[in-house]
Amino acid sequence: MRKLFSSLLALPVLAVVGCSGPSSSSLDVDVLRDSEILDEGDLTEIACDFKVYPLKSDGPMDGIGGIKFWGDKAFARSNDNRKLLCFDNYKLYAVLNKLGRGPGEYIYLSDFTYDEKDNLIYIGNDSLICVYDAKTMDFIRKQFVSFDIQNLLNVGDRMLYYGFKIDESRKMNAMSSYNATESVILADRGEWDLSNNSTVLNEHSYFHRTIYGYPQVFYINPRNMSFCLPGYVNRIVTFNNDSITDVYRYRLESYDSKTLSKYKDEESFQDVDYEEFSTEYVELVINGPYIENTYNIIVDKGTISFRLHYYPKGLLGGDVNFLYWVHNDAGTKAYRHLRIPGLAKDIDPTGCHDNRNVAIIENLGDLAIDPDVEMSPLAKQIIDELKKQNDDNPVLIEFRFK
Repeated sequence: MRKLFSSLLALPVLAVVGCSGPSSSSLDVDVLRDSEILDEGDLTEIACDFKVYPLKSDGPMDGIGGIKFWGDKAFARSNDNRKLLCFDNYKLYAVLNKLGRGPGEYIYLSDFTYDEKDNLIYIGNDSLICVYDAKTMDFIRKQFVSFDIQNLLNVGDRMLYYGFKIDESRKMNAMSSYNATESVILADRGEWDLSNNSTVLNEHSYFHRTIYGYPQVFYINPRNMSFCLPGYVNRIVTFNNDSITDVYRYRLESYDSKTLSKYKDEESFQDVDYEEFSTEYVELVINGPYIENTYNIIVDKGTISFRLHYYPKGLLGGDVNFLYWVHNDAGTKAYRHLRIPGLAKDIDPTGCHDNRNVAIIENLGDLAIDPDVEMSPLAKQIIDELKKQNDDNPVLIEFRFK
């Protein structure tokens, strides 16, 4: 989300975060109290269907920042956001490394998607899409769209976009106080004018997103069509070619303040006084509470899970809290840490494969082992696979929350 930070600098301190839309009044709001948040969740007890895959490579591979799956194909952004690592059946077969400003190069690597039918990689840079052959990594073409892209996802013959319509982006860049409209849009993949044959799934104001966050669609895949519409009440929605459907509504009881209570819906962001709004925003950034993002959302039949980042004392006033949230018919659980007994590090999901969470286990040798805890069978399986790896390459695990 590189461009978001640069555009927000035009405001006094505005950072990343918001959105809304018509809520489903038939769904109750699940309110979680701080006292109900558990410090640690044992994955061997709260998850199932574990799969352990050593990531194979002929040499050392870059660290992985975020990974997306399309069947047996996976594409991962390197930790330094410069390269795209390409996997087939969990083996690294190519690296797309064309960061730059020359012909056939991408300016930055923020988001990407894959076209299974034509075996193409798409990388969005502002209103430009760079297209590469997913087998040879050769540059194919540039495609301009009438949209300032924040995220994109190939879905069949269509493309899901999140960001600003180009006229809204231009107005916001010309006038920092302009309350631009952001959109989540489905359009034909080859269409450059997104006003043609497109479906608007959601719209929200820029001021709303600065308070509440944006719909994080990076972790969506074609078999997990769900994302979050943040707000005073957050909404998990699923979508198809025509519309979105609310499936879960939730909020943190502690996530409240005079400012947040004032801005409870999209209508309250219309005709606001810009100076007053900016002051209120800065107060949230400094003193909190402040939610950064909700992502890694999986709707798996009766279980809904996601990861939530928030700052109880503000973005500048304290440390970030991480919550792993799991809701099903039995109730709601939230964990600050996910552990596998016998492993030294927390488990940190960084992607989805269909309806399974994906986490990368770094190869740290003996430092990967927690000597103070009895090693679980799952941890032993992971450690055994790590020991077999060449060049200290990592192991990937997949799992579903129960």
